[in-house]
Amino acid sequence: MAKEVNEYLEAKRDLTSDFNEAKLQVFRLNNSWERFSTAIRSGKFMDDKGANWELDDIHGELSHDEELQDEHKLEIEKYSYKINKLNGLIAEYRDDDTKLYKILRMKERILRRLQDEAGKGSKRSSEDEDDIDT
Repeated sequence: MAKEVNEYLEAKRDLTSDFNEAKLQVFRLNNSWERFSTAIRSGKFMDDKGANWELDDIHGELSHDEELQDEHKLEIEKYSYKINKLNGLIAEYRDDDTKLYKILRMKERILRRLQDEAGKGSKRSSEDEDDIDT
């Protein structure tokens, strides 16, 4: 019995640790999205700490999720492919604010979709999922 209790407590501790890290990552993502929003509304697209800088920060935060989500997709459907294409367009149109704004918004949508698909965004959990505290 003591062995089962110890195994249960160890599993719960691991689950709590994973849960806490996931919660912290969501907080970091939220902070980055807020900074992105401020930068793009201010017209700071390519500056240090500008909108693209913040999107790259979000991309870095979601990089492991990107690998997992891209694993079984066709090349053209992969998040990494889409982000790389957009980064090329950002470099090409860095001096055209109108086009750059649209490209950055497209990059934002792709990253938000990745975040949602990874379960760290606006995607809602189903009612039949287990409660983490049980």
